[in-house]
Amino acid sequence: MFSPALVYIMAVISPGPNFILVSRFAASNSISAGIGASLGIWCVGLIFSTSSILGLALLLNQFPAMNKIAGILGALYLLYIAYLLIKSALHSKKQQRDNAAAAPVAGAPAAEPSHTFFKSFKMGFITNITNMKTIAFMISIFSSFLAHSSTTMDKVTIIAICSTFEILWYSFVAFVFGQDAIRRIYLKFNSSIDLFLGLVLILFAASNIISL
Repeated sequence: MFSPALVYIMAVISPGPNFILVSRFAASNSISAGIGASLGIWCVGLIFSTSSILGLALLLNQFPAMNKIAGILGALYLLYIAYLLIKSALHSKKQQRDNAAAAPVAGAPAAEPSHTFFKSFKMGFITNITNMKTIAFMISIFSSFLAHSSTTMDKVTIIAICSTFEILWYSFVAFVFGQDAIRRIYLKFNSSIDLFLGLVLILFAASNIISL
């Protein structure tokens, strides 16, 4: 019974776009912003884990083109986020050079405009719901393990376990990366970190497209 929960938990822990989003929001803004992104991610997980048991897998099997369309749109959205990160990194580097030229002593990077809880929630929701790999994984896990062989109580229990762990894990990530020491490190190296994260997201997007 608990096999799908274990597989789901291992997948949640593994680094990916969701981890990048939560950790960056927490490090660049606040724990609250990271929690907002976490809740957006959690809502998508709950939606698709529930709907896969209710027959979403059968619907997608009848319309396979939907998988490719959703996968392409998700990859494009990841590329858009990567673009924003790289743009931010290049802007920060330019700002640091300008600051250094104007006042060599004051070369610390300026903090970014704050993201509100609800903006973070929206981006977490959109990022997860456009990640076709995540959706396909959830549908395959829940439909294959639960759709035909488990009782209603088993299904509810598995969904509760997976959803609870997911929100606790990403909230923990937000709490860790929202600590002052971590935030100071991020603000010191924000341009290099954003550039690296942008490149990682480009790789994720390319991987999603190749796997279609």
